[in-house]
Amino acid sequence: MNVTKPVFTGNFYDGKSANSYPLKIFLTKTQLELVFPDERRILWPYTALRLSRTSSGGPVRLERIPPGKDIIPEFLIIEDPEFLHEAHRVAPGALGNVWNQPHKRRLRYLLMILACVTLPPLIFALWVYGIPAITNTVADHVPTEWEEKLGRDYYQALFEKSIKEPDPEVRKALEVITKRLLKTVPDQPYQFRIYVHPSKMVNALALPGGTIVVFQGLINITETPEELAGVLAHEFQHVLKRHSTRGIIRSEAINLLATIVSGDSMMNVIVQAGGMLEFLRFSRELESQADSEGMKMMLAARIDPQGMVRMFQAFEKEQQKQMDEMESESEDMEAEEEDLPPGEPEEEDPEDGSESNLDSELAEWLKYLSTHPAGEDRIETLQKMASQSTEKPVPLLPDFNWKTMHRETKETEFTF
Repeated sequence: MNVTKPVFTGNFYDGKSANSYPLKIFLTKTQLELVFPDERRILWPYTALRLSRTSSGGPVRLERIPPGKDIIPEFLIIEDPEFLHEAHRVAPGALGNVWNQPHKRRLRYLLMILACVTLPPLIFALWVYGIPAITNTVADHVPTEWEEKLGRDYYQALFEKSIKEPDPEVRKALEVITKRLLKTVPDQPYQFRIYVHPSKMVNALALPGGTIVVFQGLINITETPEELAGVLAHEFQHVLKRHSTRGIIRSEAINLLATIVSGDSMMNVIVQAGGMLEFLRFSRELESQADSEGMKMMLAARIDPQGMVRMFQAFEKEQQKQMDEMESESEDMEAEEEDLPPGEPEEEDPEDGSESNLDSELAEWLKYLSTHPAGEDRIETLQKMASQSTEKPVPLLPDFNWKTMHRETKETEFTF
């Protein structure tokens, strides 16, 4: 028998009466050996014991449930405060984790308090400084081939089924504008591909790796090739500066941080919401950079910079028009609801879906506006840059009838 300390004493209770029996307790690696004054011995395997306390910081109570059903457990009361420490040394973990000991519990509470004080600033620092630094470092080293594949995957998932190859006239115009702009960055590594989507949306977007999607609604509000060139210059800069790639990496980093930090559903909601706000701020910065770098590209290509200015003025006008129309439709719907008889619910036409379409369209416009700089500010900045140009612009497609680029659009809903 491997006895380490023969002088632990305690009181034994058989559970059948209030009588207590003093005894000595010997610790071994696998069990307790209980020795009564009459030298009678009982072996209690650790696996059959349950550890508790009679009160906070009070004596140790060990219960043993005898085999069988409806049997009242036997238990020991041990006053010696060193008992648990010694038991853990002889048989680690047999009577519960060492954290159950009073001084260890206090240490645990101190560590928890320390974590609550230090973790929020650390997480904030990681959020504000760490994630952007990681994002930039990773994005700068992402292979071009990976970006191109990622862009193709996004394009196939979102647009491929709804986009047809443009006719030769449109394709030629796009190629002339693209070649003129990209001539200013001869060493760029991307193979740009421009697709025209038949949607009426007044927008364009850049996918990673050089895939650009221009919506027909945007082309339809342009009056000159220089105006479309201004939009393409902006989108090209998103690709050249790897903005889409940075956005994806940043979003995944925020999601990872949210997963690590959030221990419950409410915290997860808070962290995710904070991540979205941070992502919007980041997107506005990238949009402003694409504006300024796109204008520099226009000036370097000797394309009339006022085309870009006019385009963003048209953007602002079109956005305001769309918002006014949606607000008017919403007011009309509210007025119709007020005209319903009291207590009579509004009938819903499953074939109509006008309200859901309105909500979806409104959500898309709000999403667009939330990630773009304020219209007046960006136009003022572009005007200032354009006024500094000393080169005489060279016309784009001087003999081309630009009105032929205006085509019929389709009603299409998107969820980006």
